[in-house]
Amino acid sequence: MTRFGSATCAMAIAMAIMGGAAKSAAAGPESSENVATARELYKAGADALDAGDSTTALLKLTAAWALAQTPVIGATLARAHLAVGHLVDARESALAVARLAPAPNETARSTQARREAEDLATQIAPRIPHVNLSIVGLESHDATVKLDGVTVPIAALSVSRQANPGPHTATVDTDDGRHGEGTTTVAEGETKEIKIVLPAVASNALPPTPDKPSVTTPPVTTPPPVTTPIVPSSSTSPLVWIGIAGMGAGVAVGAVTGAFALSEAATVKSNCKGVGSDGANYCGSAYTGDLSTAKTMATISTIGFITAGVGVAVLVTGLVLSGKKREPVATTFLSPMIGPLSGVYGAF
Repeated sequence: MTRFGSATCAMAIAMAIMGGAAKSAAAGPESSENVATARELYKAGADALDAGDSTTALLKLTAAWALAQTPVIGATLARAHLAVGHLVDARESALAVARLAPAPNETARSTQARREAEDLATQIAPRIPHVNLSIVGLESHDATVKLDGVTVPIAALSVSRQANPGPHTATVDTDDGRHGEGTTTVAEGETKEIKIVLPAVASNALPPTPDKPSVTTPPVTTPPPVTTPIVPSSSTSPLVWIGIAGMGAGVAVGAVTGAFALSEAATVKSNCKGVGSDGANYCGSAYTGDLSTAKTMATISTIGFITAGVGVAVLVTGLVLSGKKREPVATTFLSPMIGPLSGVYGAF
C-alpha cells in the first residue's frame, strides 16, 4: 500500500472510531445496541478481509472494536492491520486481546481468538522496524518534535521508536523560530536513524569587551563660568525730552508775548507826544493801560525766553547722559529790546 493510501486509511479509521465512540456514549458501553452494531460491522469487515479488501476490512473492524471489545473482533482487527502493513498496530491490537479479561460464559471461539492473537503478537515483534531520532543543536526542551505528524515527547528521544515499514519524516520546530527535518525509509526488522541538525541560534548580542586595566582618573575641575559684563545699551535720557519741551514752550511764550509787547509799545510811541524820565507825563490817560500792558508782556516774554534757555541746558545735559555724541544744536535766542519809548526799556 502506498503512503497516500495509508494516510487515507488512517483517516477513515479515525472517523470510524469517532462515530463508534459517539454511538457508545449514546447507548452506553457494551449495551445491546452497541453489541448488535458491532456484530454487523465485524461480519462486514471479516468478509472484506477474506475477499482481499484489507482497507474496507480495517475500517469496519476498527468501528466494531470501538463499540464492543471481544477477543474475536480484536484478533480479526490485528490480522487486518497486518494485511495493510501496519505491523505496530497489528501487534498492539493482538496484545489488547490478551489484556481482555475472560468472560464467565466465554465461547470456545473466543478462547481460540485469544490464542491466535497471542501467537500473532509473538510473530510480529521481530518484524517491526525502529527509528532513532538524533537532533543536533537542541539546547533546551523548548521544541516540538514530530514523527510522521505524531508528537514525540522530548524525554522519549533517547528511545528507539517502533515504526511501520516504509518512509518516515521527522520535524523539529523550536520556540526561537528554528526548523529542521529529516527522512528515512525502513524495511521490516530494520533500524535506522533520522539525524536533524538545527541551524545555529541567531544572536544579535555584541561580543564581550575585554577587561581594561583600571586607570585612576584625576578629578575634573570645572572652571568657573565666565561672566560677561553687561554693557547697558545707550538710551535717550528723559532729560532730553524735558529740555525739548521746556525749550519749545519758552520760545513759543517768549515770541508771542514779545511780539504783543512790541505791538503795544509801537501804539504808545505813535500816540504819545513825548517820553520823559518817568514816561507818564507826556501820554494821555487813554494809553496808560497800553503802556502797562506792553511792560507786562515784555516781562512775560523775558521769562519765556529764560525758560527756553533752561530747556536748552536740560536738553544738553540729557544728551550727555544718553551717552551719544550729538551735533551741537544751533539755538537762536531772541532778545528783542524795547528802545527808549517814553522811558521804557526792555529785553526779550
